[in-house]
Amino acid sequence: MERKTGTRRRGEELEQAILDAALEEFRETGYAGFTMEGVAKRAGTSKPVLYRRWPNRMEILLACIASRLPDADTVPDTGTLRGDVIALITLAHGRMIVIGRTAMLGMLAEVSAAPEAHGPLLAKLVNEITDLLNKAVYARAIARGELTEAHLTERLRRLPIDLVRSEVILFGAASPEALVSIVDEVVLPALRARGAAV
Repeated sequence: MERKTGTRRRGEELEQAILDAALEEFRETGYAGFTMEGVAKRAGTSKPVLYRRWPNRMEILLACIASRLPDADTVPDTGTLRGDVIALITLAHGRMIVIGRTAMLGMLAEVSAAPEAHGPLLAKLVNEITDLLNKAVYARAIARGELTEAHLTERLRRLPIDLVRSEVILFGAASPEALVSIVDEVVLPALRARGAAV
């Protein structure tokens, strides 16, 4: 839905409006039809405003996805690795539901068919997710003595979010019980197999 122009927006307010418009544009057009012009029109701003922040459509789409991930500071410190992982994936699941299964599937399908976009998108997502888990979960667990860096492979670092994303893509959503099951039946056993005290 195109935004009618009104009061002048700046800074974070303008950026968030653009990212919201980018998500809506992608939902309606897919990657093939996703353009900077379309995002600008929907956000009620101009293309130069977009290009000052993001050099191309892939960068704005990546920023849109990253903005939907939880912030490390919003993940409660529950006092245990188990509790922190459950808290994080619950937040992440909520954000994925906001993005929507259809949009996620469309993004994967469209980007998979665009070689110039596939690599950067995956690299950006992996980095964002790994950084989130490191800051919000694993750093606390290491400080508490539940983990050491040696326990964490790259795959284990992103495993909780990977599993939640799979649930959303395959089934549309995951129940609270399913999220707990992911932690208790997969994530923690995998860490224990590497000698973690969890």
